[in-house]
Amino acid sequence: MLTDLYQHLDESACRGVLVICGNRDWTYDAAAELLDTLPGEAILVGEFEIAGFAPMAKSTLLGQECDLLLWDLFSRPDSNTLAASSGCLSRGGLLVLLAPEPFQWSEYFTCDAGSPSYYWQHVLRSLGEHPLCSHLSEERGWIEHEQDYPQLEPDASLPTADQLQVMTLVRRVLHGHRRRPLVIRADRGRGKSALLGLCAAEFLQEDAGNILVTAPRRQAVDTLFRHAADSLGLDEIAGNTLAMGDSALRFYPPDQLLTQRPAGRLLLVDEAAAISPAILASLVEHYPRVVFATTVHGYEGSGRGFDIRFTDTLDRLTPQWQLVELQEPIRWSEGDPLEAMLNRCFLLDAEVAPQRSDIAEELSVDWIDKDTLLADEALLRQLFGLLVAAHYQTAPSDLQQLMDSLATHVFAIRSEQGDVLAAALVMEEGGLPDTWLDPVQQGQRRLQGHLLPQSLTYHLGVDEGLRLRCARVSRIAVHAAYRRQGLGRTLLAEIESFALAQGLDYVGSSFAADSQVLPFWLGADYLPLRLGVRRDPCSGSHALLIARPLSEYAAQVLPPVYERFYRDFPLQLRELFAELDVDVVRALLTAREPDHRLGQQVRREAQRFAAGEIAFEHAYSALFTYLIESGAALPASEEIAIAIRKVLQGASWKSLAQQFQLTGRKAIAHQLRQAYRLLLSLEG
Repeated sequence: MLTDLYQHLDESACRGVLVICGNRDWTYDAAAELLDTLPGEAILVGEFEIAGFAPMAKSTLLGQECDLLLWDLFSRPDSNTLAASSGCLSRGGLLVLLAPEPFQWSEYFTCDAGSPSYYWQHVLRSLGEHPLCSHLSEERGWIEHEQDYPQLEPDASLPTADQLQVMTLVRRVLHGHRRRPLVIRADRGRGKSALLGLCAAEFLQEDAGNILVTAPRRQAVDTLFRHAADSLGLDEIAGNTLAMGDSALRFYPPDQLLTQRPAGRLLLVDEAAAISPAILASLVEHYPRVVFATTVHGYEGSGRGFDIRFTDTLDRLTPQWQLVELQEPIRWSEGDPLEAMLNRCFLLDAEVAPQRSDIAEELSVDWIDKDTLLADEALLRQLFGLLVAAHYQTAPSDLQQLMDSLATHVFAIRSEQGDVLAAALVMEEGGLPDTWLDPVQQGQRRLQGHLLPQSLTYHLGVDEGLRLRCARVSRIAVHAAYRRQGLGRTLLAEIESFALAQGLDYVGSSFAADSQVLPFWLGADYLPLRLGVRRDPCSGSHALLIARPLSEYAAQVLPPVYERFYRDFPLQLRELFAELDVDVVRALLTAREPDHRLGQQVRREAQRFAAGEIAFEHAYSALFTYLIESGAALPASEEIAIAIRKVLQGASWKSLAQQFQLTGRKAIAHQLRQAYRLLLSLEG
């Protein structure tokens, strides 16, 4: 039977699904027989070996291909690993699920509290509805699907016609006009990484100069490097570099690329959707020849979100950029039913609601329970699609947390038609015993699922940090067509009302400090408490922790932390945050309560500097104090940006001249005087 099934799949160029269900030992024995009987490469995803065959880790899956893919669901593997492995299965291959009998699924697949897992119910329901799904049951024997196998196209030759067309466009980026980036968009399995590797090899053979490549992680470009090396006939890759002649292909993490700015003729950005749009924009501004590759529906970030956020940036910075799509799969056949099923299973193709009209209609603001999400797949798809589109890093594990975590609450604003216009994920944290205080503060224990209490206690030394109960907003998103209409504030107000009703002490969040996001939170009276020292390698940003007290208890504990933040932040700028985005610095300083005790001597020296009576060095102390204590709203101007970079962040005269394209120290000093004239005039 199994051999016949495999032959049918091979002849039709389809990929099929086989569920082997029963006792764990029985299913493992059946899987061992499969591994011995069926030809081709195999990949096992799970926790335990089967007949000496070891499971593969997610970090090694990218770029792999197999004919037999086994998911050991008894070990309830990580959802991100499952989604990643699904892209490895070649045409004619077989996905095998090892699981209990279906009537035991609700009992076996449970969440932490022991209740049935909504996530696994959704996954198993999607898998079971695959048109080519067969069952091998310990109790019921062999149950084959009832539909005929569709006849799909046989193996495509490589490179495909799609790839050849795109390779021509990549050559044009290298050899044609500058500042015309190319965006390659594709679903999984279309060979975009392989294509970039082939292009890199061609350019190295031409000795066309150094080629830079970046991606969220080094493993994400393994396929790119392997195809480049194979094309060049090279057996080994020296770490992050592949060299030929005087040219080399070199990998840099996004944050290093941004800070080091290495020279290169061409920059290749793979899995661009998983990198912060702010970093991508900086790369476009610095490098004149860039190729971006992004997965439309995938586990490496959100291609849809990339479309919404980054294409506007490209229109502004490089209006002659070009978009091309790879349509033809290379690992499986076009029209393969398994691809559609896997997209549905992990909601990889979830989309936001269509734009209908303005929002003058009646809206509902709801807390959505998990039963509703499981029963209403259209609602689940819209909700998750919105969260994906609004965040550059979203994974199947986020779907699992959304559906299963009892501490996670889902809020949404919906139209009369039921379309999701805004959504938020909120996690209850804190309320922990004091017995954990010392281990956490001493760094001996990390608390899973309690991000804000952990940070308050460990980083800020707040003894009450574990005891305080909070609602942490882990995601909040508004449909792109309905932004700046107050929906985010409405949703936040609903979350605060919920937190009050639950007796929580405060509402907070931790997010990448971004000048686009900060005004929303600071304008809603949230207090900045901590700015992380390290940059996230993909966002290039520092994490900001903010909170708004609700209870009297929190109103006593949190304001002193807020005051300490603003005491320390200006002093940290030169040493810890010298490269922090100026707009982030400006937004945080503008939100600060002014010090009305600002001395006349400080004001007088700032006036004398602005009038050109004293030099920068003689006025520096007063300039520093005035900039952070005057209370004036800092305008978004080049003069103010120069003042922040020089006075607070300690940038050199030379680097300022380069950054702002000024002729030298005299021109910079003139801009500084202009900045202080502006601030003095605003003070009145």
